[in-house]
Amino acid sequence: MADGRNVLVISLTGLEEAYGAVLALVLHDSGRYPDTAMSVVIGDPLPCTAVAVNIVQLRVDRFDGAKLNGPVDPAAMARVDAALRAVQDL
Repeated sequence: MADGRNVLVISLTGLEEAYGAVLALVLHDSGRYPDTAMSVVIGDPLPCTAVAVNIVQLRVDRFDGAKLNGPVDPAAMARVDAALRAVQDL
């Protein structure tokens, strides 16, 4: 984001157009949290940890001036999906 924080957008495609907002996970520095059922260590494109309980809703204009770091590996995204399901009891 333009304020220097890193997030992983997890909302469905089109949510930003319908509501002007996205759902995202705040990313933490690598090594801050262990790799667990509710947190996922991500190596690329940014070494970090996504913690599934840290879901935030952000207005799309918060991303004005932000840098896109790139896509997360599909295997890591599958683990993020599983962590989100565990936290939400889905």
